[in-house]
Amino acid sequence: MDLDGVNVLVLEDNVLLALEVQDLLSGWGAQVLGPVPSVARARDLLKQHQPEVAVLDIRLRDGTSLELAAELLTAGVHCVFVSGYSECYNIPESLAAVPRLIKPVDANMLRRALEGLS
Repeated sequence: MDLDGVNVLVLEDNVLLALEVQDLLSGWGAQVLGPVPSVARARDLLKQHQPEVAVLDIRLRDGTSLELAAELLTAGVHCVFVSGYSECYNIPESLAAVPRLIKPVDANMLRRALEGLS
């Protein structure tokens, strides 16, 4: 997927990591929505903006992004999970195909994951 002009939601509660992902995506031509630190803030943002792609931290201060990811996928939004935890979550079968990256985010791996979305 070419990221030029693509709206990408960034959901990350670690400010430094959120800014790093934002900078990477902006540098690749994406229009970054957020970053936002919580599912609640993401839901508020989604009332006004429709992303084509979402980069989602799994574990957040207000829970997990798993339910939101399922909703986004149903709406046709491509998702990539980014987490500091390798396998501590029981990812539902419906989300098993969502690419998962481990923090700290490697720019090349994130780019490849996003380019692999169809």
